[in-house]
Amino acid sequence: MRTVLAALDASAAARPVLEAAFRIAELTGADVDAVHVTDGRTDLPGWLAGHKGVQLRVLDGAVEPALLRAIGDESVIAAVFGARSTPGGRRPVGRTAMQVLRQTTKPIVVVPPDAVGLAASPIHTLLVPLEGNRETSRPVLEHLCPLIVGDVELVVLHVFTSATAPRALDRAEQDLSLWGDEFVARFCPGATRIELRTGPVGARVAEVSAEEAVDLVVLSWSRDSSPGHAAVIRTVLGASTVPVLLLPIDGAVGPIDLAAPSISGRQR
Repeated sequence: MRTVLAALDASAAARPVLEAAFRIAELTGADVDAVHVTDGRTDLPGWLAGHKGVQLRVLDGAVEPALLRAIGDESVIAAVFGARSTPGGRRPVGRTAMQVLRQTTKPIVVVPPDAVGLAASPIHTLLVPLEGNRETSRPVLEHLCPLIVGDVELVVLHVFTSATAPRALDRAEQDLSLWGDEFVARFCPGATRIELRTGPVGARVAEVSAEEAVDLVVLSWSRDSSPGHAAVIRTVLGASTVPVLLLPIDGAVGPIDLAAPSISGRQR
């Protein structure tokens, strides 16, 4: 059995978390396990779980260890957390979610509290920002392909910086198209298409998410949030209005099929 763990608290963020968990479960062919670490307030998470037809499992003990134990169950393939309790919070992700992110090797979906339309339709379009090196690009497929059971569109985003922008091009549109084809072939075979942008990465992720009506943003995650690391992840988590799937790049995964049928063929 494969399960997606929905970590519900007693705040307004619980509803989008549970809605996102059901969409992730459909994407991965899993069931939803709704959990809440007891704090004496189970009315809201209990009502939400009951409304969706699942039983709320109440966990005892300190919040972070209890959630890590639950995520560690062999049936759990991913967990879904709220980014923070309210929109406009000072931090891009709350303390509990960050502590879990640092310590688990399983994929975590972080859901903004102001996410909208999560119950409207299945997940169809995934946005995958890639830097263009094998250390961070290759693990996206290695972790993502074994999870997905349905057809999806995989949109790759590469943002040029001042240091990585191509030099003067003779035929800009044609040369960039060829460059994009080579990038996808090297780093993300099977992608539907690639979008090329310049500027701040976080801002461009938000921009393309809106343009492409993205359902899920996928980022690789080194589990290192110390100063000087994870700047893009912080920016995206702070600005995104759609769930963000973080794939730990040092987690163990099964064999990968680069021609996985779950990812629809490329279109130009």
